[in-house]
Amino acid sequence: MKKLLLTGGTGFIGRNILPRLEKYFEVCAPTRQELDLKDSDAVERYVKDGHFDIIMQGANPNPVKNAACDHADTMFEDSMRIFMNFYNVRQYCGKLFYFGSGAEYNKQMEIKEILEEDAQRSIPKDSYGLAKFYMNELARNSENVYNLRIFGCYGPYDHESKFLTHVIRCCLAGKDITMRQNCVFDYTQVFDLAEVINLMANTELKYHDYNVCTGKPISLLEIAEKIQKEMKANNRIIVENPGLNREYTGSNKRLLDEFGDSLHFTSIEDGIKIQIEHEKKVMQ
Repeated sequence: MKKLLLTGGTGFIGRNILPRLEKYFEVCAPTRQELDLKDSDAVERYVKDGHFDIIMQGANPNPVKNAACDHADTMFEDSMRIFMNFYNVRQYCGKLFYFGSGAEYNKQMEIKEILEEDAQRSIPKDSYGLAKFYMNELARNSENVYNLRIFGCYGPYDHESKFLTHVIRCCLAGKDITMRQNCVFDYTQVFDLAEVINLMANTELKYHDYNVCTGKPISLLEIAEKIQKEMKANNRIIVENPGLNREYTGSNKRLLDEFGDSLHFTSIEDGIKIQIEHEKKVMQ
């Protein structure tokens, strides 16, 4: 069994994929107290001593979702420092994966079923997107670093501000469902990321960046209506601004061409059911 280091194991993605990765790997998931990811010497010692086949760098500084993180004005520096600490010891593992973001494509522009080849079309204005943009350039020019680029991701333990969580909690409380503006996204159920990591860890990969998305765009309004139907709720849906905001979807053709029938994504309907059951337990 291959040995895998997972960082960010207590975050939204990490805590969901950790038990699933343990089916395929011997997983080591140090806490913040056990390993300071911004300490380059500590990271180097940990990686050298661990003899990991795979590193899944899933930690992502986010002061909105995690009060223990630094302030938003240091997000670029913190993100790059953590990434570079692992990038600089990449030679001590077989493969180094990290989670990229559709924000690399510059969210001030329309991002519609976008291809990996368009990653350099525009430099992002925001700190988060800019950090991910630079990481991708380094990954593309590496021997063993791979960008798993996520667009929308949802599942249990998601932050209360996230759309699916917001809608479900509104339905449970009998409150109006509000959204600033309708928008088309491509949402991936978080459990599926563990399966993608397993496939990629055991495959000789052709590329160094992949859009990890379902290839099935859906609007926020459609999602809200599906949740209402599943929960048999009839609360109002209030869209504050008319029209559609800029789309945020990627093409997963590269992923499908490489993995074909081995790849499976949870349908939005099944993902909604999983999320509802989780939220019912949380709200009890």
